[in-house]
Amino acid sequence: MTFPLNINLIIPFKDNKGERIKMYLSNIEVFKTQLFDRVEELKCELDSLFGDVFELSISARSDGSTKKFFWRFKSRKQDRTFNRLHAESVVEYLSKLHDDRKLRVKEMEVELIYINANLKVLKSLKDAVDQTKQDKQMLLQANI
Repeated sequence: MTFPLNINLIIPFKDNKGERIKMYLSNIEVFKTQLFDRVEELKCELDSLFGDVFELSISARSDGSTKKFFWRFKSRKQDRTFNRLHAESVVEYLSKLHDDRKLRVKEMEVELIYINANLKVLKSLKDAVDQTKQDKQMLLQANI
Protein backbone atom coordinates (compact mmCIF):
# COMPACT_ATOMS: atom_id res chain seq x y z
CA MET A 1 0.00 0.00 0.00
CA THR A 2 1.41 3.38 -0.97
CA PHE A 3 0.39 6.94 -0.42
CA PRO A 4 1.74 9.33 -3.04
CA LEU A 5 3.35 12.41 -1.58
CA ASN A 6 2.35 15.28 -3.86
CA ILE A 7 4.76 17.86 -2.57
CA ASN A 8 7.30 19.53 -4.81
CA LEU A 9 10.42 19.10 -2.69
CA ILE A 10 12.24 21.96 -4.39
CA ILE A 11 10.22 25.09 -3.79
CA PRO A 12 11.05 27.70 -6.45
CA PHE A 13 11.66 31.07 -4.84
CA LYS A 14 9.28 32.83 -7.23
CA ASP A 15 6.45 30.54 -6.14
CA ASN A 16 7.29 30.85 -2.46
CA LYS A 17 4.12 32.76 -1.62
CA GLY A 18 2.06 32.38 1.51
CA GLU A 19 -0.70 30.36 -0.14
CA ARG A 20 1.76 27.93 -1.68
CA ILE A 21 3.42 27.34 1.68
CA LYS A 22 0.01 26.83 3.31
CA MET A 23 -0.79 24.27 0.61
CA TYR A 24 2.47 22.40 1.28
CA LEU A 25 1.81 22.35 5.02
CA SER A 26 -1.75 21.20 4.40
CA ASN A 27 -0.52 18.37 2.14
CA ILE A 28 1.96 17.33 4.81
CA GLU A 29 -0.80 17.16 7.44
CA VAL A 30 -3.10 15.19 5.12
CA PHE A 31 -0.37 12.65 4.41
CA LYS A 32 0.50 12.43 8.11
CA THR A 33 -3.17 11.75 8.91
CA GLN A 34 -3.24 9.01 6.26
CA LEU A 35 -0.21 7.38 7.85
CA PHE A 36 -1.82 7.45 11.32
CA ASP A 37 -5.03 6.05 9.82
CA ARG A 38 -3.04 3.20 8.29
CA VAL A 39 -1.54 2.38 11.69
CA GLU A 40 -5.07 2.21 13.12
CA GLU A 41 -6.04 -0.16 10.29
CA LEU A 42 -3.07 -2.37 11.15
CA LYS A 43 -4.12 -2.42 14.81
CA CYS A 44 -7.65 -3.47 13.81
CA GLU A 45 -6.22 -6.12 11.52
CA LEU A 46 -4.16 -7.48 14.42
CA ASP A 47 -7.33 -7.76 16.50
CA SER A 48 -9.28 -9.48 13.74
CA LEU A 49 -6.42 -11.81 12.82
CA PHE A 50 -5.37 -12.87 16.31
CA GLY A 51 -8.09 -11.73 18.70
CA ASP A 52 -7.40 -10.81 22.31
CA VAL A 53 -5.01 -13.71 22.85
CA PHE A 54 -2.23 -12.06 20.83
CA GLU A 55 0.17 -10.54 23.32
CA LEU A 56 1.76 -7.92 21.07
CA SER A 57 0.32 -4.54 20.22
CA ILE A 58 1.42 -1.68 18.01
CA SER A 59 2.35 1.27 20.20
CA ALA A 60 3.49 4.80 19.49
CA ARG A 61 6.55 6.29 21.09
CA SER A 62 7.74 9.85 20.74
CA ASP A 63 11.16 10.15 19.17
CA GLY A 64 11.91 13.78 19.91
CA SER A 65 9.04 15.55 18.20
CA THR A 66 8.07 12.69 15.86
CA LYS A 67 6.06 9.60 16.73
CA LYS A 68 7.42 6.19 15.83
CA PHE A 69 5.53 2.92 15.98
CA PHE A 70 6.89 -0.21 17.63
CA TRP A 71 5.72 -3.55 18.99
CA ARG A 72 5.05 -3.87 22.68
CA PHE A 73 3.82 -6.71 24.87
CA LYS A 74 0.43 -6.08 26.47
CA SER A 75 1.13 -8.16 29.57
CA ARG A 76 3.05 -6.71 32.48
CA LYS A 77 4.73 -10.11 32.87
CA GLN A 78 6.49 -9.68 29.54
CA ASP A 79 9.14 -7.25 28.37
CA ARG A 80 7.25 -3.92 28.14
CA THR A 81 9.88 -2.07 26.11
CA PHE A 82 9.19 -0.79 22.62
CA ASN A 83 10.67 -3.32 20.19
CA ARG A 84 11.16 -4.19 16.56
CA LEU A 85 10.29 -7.75 15.56
CA HIS A 86 13.93 -8.84 15.68
CA ALA A 87 14.12 -8.29 19.47
CA GLU A 88 14.90 -11.53 21.27
CA SER A 89 11.75 -11.59 23.41
CA VAL A 90 9.54 -10.91 20.38
CA VAL A 91 11.27 -13.55 18.25
CA GLU A 92 10.74 -16.09 21.03
CA TYR A 93 7.03 -15.25 21.24
CA LEU A 94 6.49 -15.25 17.46
CA SER A 95 8.20 -18.63 17.07
CA LYS A 96 5.02 -20.20 18.50
CA LEU A 97 2.83 -18.83 15.69
CA HIS A 98 1.86 -20.51 12.43
CA ASP A 99 4.08 -19.56 9.48
CA ASP A 100 1.27 -17.71 7.67
CA ARG A 101 0.65 -15.53 10.70
CA LYS A 102 4.36 -14.89 11.16
CA LEU A 103 4.54 -13.77 7.55
CA ARG A 104 1.65 -11.33 8.03
CA VAL A 105 3.23 -9.89 11.18
CA LYS A 106 6.50 -9.42 9.26
CA GLU A 107 4.59 -7.61 6.51
CA MET A 108 3.06 -5.35 9.15
CA GLU A 109 6.53 -4.66 10.55
CA VAL A 110 7.75 -3.61 7.11
CA GLU A 111 4.79 -1.23 6.82
CA LEU A 112 5.55 0.22 10.25
CA ILE A 113 9.18 0.79 9.26
CA TYR A 114 8.06 2.68 6.14
CA ILE A 115 5.45 4.62 8.10
CA ASN A 116 8.11 5.65 10.63
CA ALA A 117 10.44 6.75 7.84
CA ASN A 118 7.68 8.76 6.16
CA LEU A 119 6.75 10.45 9.44
CA LYS A 120 10.37 11.49 9.87
CA VAL A 121 10.50 12.90 6.33
CA LEU A 122 7.24 14.81 6.87
CA LYS A 123 8.61 16.29 10.08
CA SER A 124 11.76 17.38 8.23
CA LEU A 125 9.68 18.98 5.47
CA LYS A 126 7.55 20.85 7.98
CA ASP A 127 10.64 22.00 9.87
CA ALA A 128 12.23 23.21 6.63
CA VAL A 129 9.15 25.24 5.71
CA ASP A 130 8.96 26.70 9.23
CA GLN A 131 12.67 27.59 9.14
CA THR A 132 12.21 29.29 5.77
CA LYS A 133 9.32 31.34 7.14
CA GLN A 134 11.40 32.36 10.17
CA ASP A 135 14.40 33.31 8.04
CA LYS A 136 12.20 35.33 5.71
CA GLN A 137 10.58 37.12 8.66
CA MET A 138 13.97 37.95 10.17
CA LEU A 139 15.15 39.31 6.83
CA LEU A 140 12.08 41.54 6.58
CA GLN A 141 12.70 42.86 10.10
CA ALA A 142 16.39 43.55 9.50
CA ASN A 143 17.54 47.13 9.01
CA ILE A 144 19.20 46.64 5.66
